[in-house]
Amino acid sequence: MPLYSIKTIDQINFDFYSVALCDNGLMCIRVEGNREIDVENVVEIVNAIEKLGNKKIFPLLVVVGEYTLPTSEARAYIATPESDPYACAEAYVVKSFSQKLVGNVFLSFNKPVRPTKIFNTEEKAIEWLKGFL
Repeated sequence: MPLYSIKTIDQINFDFYSVALCDNGLMCIRVEGNREIDVENVVEIVNAIEKLGNKKIFPLLVVVGEYTLPTSEARAYIATPESDPYACAEAYVVKSFSQKLVGNVFLSFNKPVRPTKIFNTEEKAIEWLKGFL
């Protein structure tokens, strides 16, 4: 079975994103394409992680649809320790060149407090996140 074939144990769905506790020990966030993520969305996602994970700490797999980007305020907030006390590491899977550029700016300018990497495939992201289980 490929690494990216993961099963959902429990999930909370929102308007254009979902948060799922997965059977491989990860918390998985999936966001539709062509959207903008703001601080309110991040807070909503973290509240779902808290509920699904029963306040435990998880590595996060964040898969964003093409052209979906966080606002500059959301990027600044995500980089802080307060933004998600339930995440030990974050792997972002991006699809477009613009997302990769924004991701690299996020890593070098916002300097997230948790280990964070940008990936082009779920397989590589999951493989990296396994080191935090």
